[in-house]
Amino acid sequence: MSPRWLDKRTGDHLALDTGGGPIARLWSTALSGLVDIGYIKATGNSVIINFPKTATLPETHFEWKIPKWSNAIERDRARTYFQAYAAAAGLYFCEKAMQELLAGRSKTWAPFKVPEEAISCGFHEAVRGVLSHHVVIRDGKIANYHPYPPTCWNANPRDVYGTPGPYEDAVQNTPIFEENGPDKFKGIDIMRAVRSFDPCLPCGVHMFLGNGKVLETRHSPMFGVNG
Repeated sequence: MSPRWLDKRTGDHLALDTGGGPIARLWSTALSGLVDIGYIKATGNSVIINFPKTATLPETHFEWKIPKWSNAIERDRARTYFQAYAAAAGLYFCEKAMQELLAGRSKTWAPFKVPEEAISCGFHEAVRGVLSHHVVIRDGKIANYHPYPPTCWNANPRDVYGTPGPYEDAVQNTPIFEENGPDKFKGIDIMRAVRSFDPCLPCGVHMFLGNGKVLETRHSPMFGVNG
């Protein structure tokens, strides 16, 4: 079960997702205004990404701006921009690594002794959001280990207060895509909304008429029909 927001002003319990990964990272980076490594600069309301000229391509610049909404389209847009962000950061890290090597500093690890007794937790960023690992060590061995991936947060069911999980909250009350023409476009289909949080998740859509009668069931593997 994922955590929930509690709005003390209204007493409402609200769905809390892991940010959909890239959109949360870019959003927080933009607002903080702390990153400035040449190839990447946070401005306070955007993230500027710069690529140098190469043998075949000119110097290139991108700018991701904080959107008005957090929705399926913006999560997918942020995921594309984050590929450029990761590439620019990777170039910066490679240059720093070369400086270390040329200076004769080639050490890449430090000795570590497994403790006899320990409780530990590590937080990381996966493609789809926050990922944590929890481990208990007894007698120098793993006694209990539990990963808590973002999918468990985002795909969880309603809680005791009736608050929907992030996926359900994102798609409920969405007009069916085919019922709206381009001039009245309001919604986006369920699978695209779910995959905007988690592109690796196989999912299925079940259409019910009520009283347990199934109209249609469709399943989609995570890499597509021919993946």
